[in-house]
This record gives sequence, structure tokens and C-alpha cells, in this order.
Amino acid sequence: MYPIILAELLDGLVAQAGALVSEGEEHVVVSNLRAQATLQVLQQCHSLRWESNAVDEEQNATEIANIVEDFEPFKVFIRKPSHSDGALGILTLSGLIAFMDRGHDATCWRVARLSKPITTQAHYLTDWSSPASFTRTSETKSPRSIVKAVGASEVVPLDIRPWILTNPSELDFTFPYHLAWSARAFEALIRAIPNEIESSNQSLIFKGPPKLVLQTAGVTAESIAGFGALAFIALQEAVAWSYENFRDVEIKHGLLSTEIARSGRSDGHVEDYLKDNILTALESAKIAYQMSISDIAKDTLKSLSDLRKAITEDTAKTTDATRQTITAITGAFAVTIGLVAARLSSSINPWLILTVLVVALAYVGMIVYSGWSFIRLQRNLRADWQAKLYRFLPAVEYEKMVVAPASIAESTFRNTAIVGVVAFVLMCVGVAIFGFTKESSTLSHKAESADVNEVSTKINRNTASKNFHSQMFMFPSHDAFRAIWLSPLAVRKGDIWYPTGSSIESESSLTK
Repeated sequence: MYPIILAELLDGLVAQAGALVSEGEEHVVVSNLRAQATLQVLQQCHSLRWESNAVDEEQNATEIANIVEDFEPFKVFIRKPSHSDGALGILTLSGLIAFMDRGHDATCWRVARLSKPITTQAHYLTDWSSPASFTRTSETKSPRSIVKAVGASEVVPLDIRPWILTNPSELDFTFPYHLAWSARAFEALIRAIPNEIESSNQSLIFKGPPKLVLQTAGVTAESIAGFGALAFIALQEAVAWSYENFRDVEIKHGLLSTEIARSGRSDGHVEDYLKDNILTALESAKIAYQMSISDIAKDTLKSLSDLRKAITEDTAKTTDATRQTITAITGAFAVTIGLVAARLSSSINPWLILTVLVVALAYVGMIVYSGWSFIRLQRNLRADWQAKLYRFLPAVEYEKMVVAPASIAESTFRNTAIVGVVAFVLMCVGVAIFGFTKESSTLSHKAESADVNEVSTKINRNTASKNFHSQMFMFPSHDAFRAIWLSPLAVRKGDIWYPTGSSIESESSLTK
């Protein structure tokens, strides 16, 4: 048996018999009860098998037999059963109002007589028997950080989500529980839209221009019924639009409060003013927001264009540094190959070759160092300016637009520099070793050539000496007579003697 009958009884006693209900998470205390009403409450609790007991006006526990008019008024303590799903169980309308005033963290509120559910961004209100499956919306900015209320900050709701409906079609102003919730929601909503709240009389101040001051009064179920369901849903939409995005709350709230001030012509009561102007103010605020978004979009596009130009220039400069590194390494390779060719064709001092190699290696190292220093400088500048100029970009987009292209250009330079420098160093080592090895082999060859030439010279000298002596002591009678012998001055050329002043032709004729 569900506790609907007990809840109806208690609500009826509060409304008609002056009973007082104080409801907590586990207990319900009903005081100022007459004897007959006390017996009815105890009987319903016994039917539900709920733990209960009554005390008289002296706070003494009393039996059912002693519950008579002479000991009135009575007080009944009721212990509520707990819910397995961790929901908050609420038995009476007074208990619902109390929990709405002080708040509760439970996502599901089970109200005994709530036949039509109420779904907000923070809570799901239903009866004690229906299944509940609910997920809260993401947290938004607190109205207390937007609305200025010096000395009266507690009147501004800490969280607006419990008062914003996710399904406005559920609202039914003919049902008392919906009216009670709407009255508390209206008080929270109207204190979340002004620029300031006056601490003395809690009037709502909209700066405008022009400035608007709206007076507030206690909202009841009757007054919210006169406000109307359509106007209340429009107020819901306005506040929900204003607080829907955490990052845009200040902009939207400022636009909405300005349009509310511009929609009317004079100050007045908040219920009457909002009923006539909230829809117009909301539409105007949305148009103003779209216009501001267009301006922001233009600025964003300009910033993105500047960012694209900057990263393009950075990658181009990195590519130029890579090209300069390749040129320097290629030139150094050409110089090294030239040294090898010169060493093979002529005798060059190997220390001169080593000096040239050291200079070329230093040149290549300075080019690589200057390029890498530029890359590090650009990387540090991007990291410093990203938080100041481009923080509107999400991290993923910034990674795709800036970090990825820069990383590709940097990796190309790094790989080119490492491979080129390592190859050039190895070639320098090889050329240096070749230069000194070639010098040693050249010196040995020269020494051997000198020895051979010296031996050849000695042999030629000995041969020439023997030929000379043999010719000098050879008698003319051994050979046929030659006129050359009668020449007073004769010159010997090879094995033939020529008179002084004779030519080769005469030599040939004489020989003949």
C-alpha cells in the first residue's frame, strides 16, 4: 500500500486543521494535532507498517487509549522507509517546499502525491512507485557570480539548474504540487536575470540603458497561477538560454538584462512587467547575440588568418634553414672531393688538407647551429603567445593547425642536418687519413727513385769511361783510312769523330 492516503491526510490537516509538519530525510513530525486527527495518523501509519508514536503537550509518550481531547494537542513522530535507489522520499507538500528552500543533492525526489513528474536540469521529481532514470546536465556558472547583490547574496540562487525545466510540457498549473514548485522556481528565476539586487527591499535593478527597477513581493501559488503558464514557460526559456553555456553566460546575461530594461517604459511590479515583455526581450537578446557572434566570428577569422600566415612564414623560414644546411654540406663535400683529387695529382701538404677540412667542418656546424637556434626560438615564441592570442582555439585544433606543420618542418631540418653532418664528418676523417697515408707512400717512392737514378748514373759513367778509353787507345791501322784523322781539331760524337765546324750532312758523307 502506497502512502498516498497518509500524504493526503497530512496535507489536509495542514490546510484545514492548522497542523504543522516538519519533514526530514528519515522522519516526519506532525504537531498541533487534535485527538481524532492523531488517531487517524497513527492508524494510517499502522496500515503502512511504519514506525510511529505520539506524545502529548507535555512531551510524554502516550498510548492510543490516552489520546483524548483532554490531553490535546498531540504530536506524532513518523519514521519513513528508505529507498533502495538512494532517492529522497518526500511525504507531504510542506516537506517538498522545505526541501526546495534548503536544497538537496539527491537527483531523484520521490513525492508521494506527485502523479505528474517534473523534470529539471538537476532533479527528477516523481511519485514513490515509478522507476527513475535521470542524468543531470553539465554544471553552468552560478548566478551569484553574475548578479551583484551586496548584503543579500543569499537571495540569489547558488545553482540555477534545479529551477529550469527540461520538458516544459509536463507543467500543469491545475495541480497543487506543480504550482508550489513553480512559485519557488519563479522566485529563483527572477533573481537570476537582473544586474543587481537592492539589499534593502530586494528590488531588481536592470542597468539598461535605460535603467529599470522592478519591485518584488512574496510569490504564492495563487500569484503564480495569475502569472500564467505561458509567461512562466517564456521566463524559463529566457533564463535557460542565458545560462545554457558556461563560457557565454556573461554575454547572454548582459544582453538579456539590457533588452528587459529596453522592452518596457516604466518601473513596476516584476510579475506584471515580465508577463508583458519577457518574450520580446528574449527575441531581441537572441538577435543581439547573433550579431555579436557575427562580429566575434569576423575577429576570429582574422585571427585565424594571421595564425595561418605566421605558421606559413615559420615553416618557410625553417625550410630555408634546411636548404642552407643542404647547400653548406654539399659545398663542403665538393671541397673535400677537390682535396682528394688534388692530392692524387700532385703533392700537397697533408696538414694543409687537415686545416681545410677543419674549416669546412666548422662552417657546416655553424650553419646547422644557426638553423636549430632559429627553430628553438620560434617554438618558444609559439608556446608563449598561444595562451595570449589563440586561447580561443581548442587544444586539438591548435595541434592540427600549428604544432603539426611546424613539427614536420622541424623534423625535416633535424633529419637532414644529422644525416649530412654525420656523413661529412666520416668523409673528413677518411680524407685526413688518406692524406697522411699518401704522403708516406710518396716519400718512399721518391727515395727508391733517387737510389735507382744514382745507380744508373754510376753505371752510365763507367760505360762512358770504358768507351772513351777504348777509343783513345785504338790505332788507326786497325780501321780503313778516314780523312777525319788528319783534321787538326776533331770532335767525337758517339762512336764517330767530326771535324770542327762540320754538319750532319758532311758527317753522313764522310761516313759513306
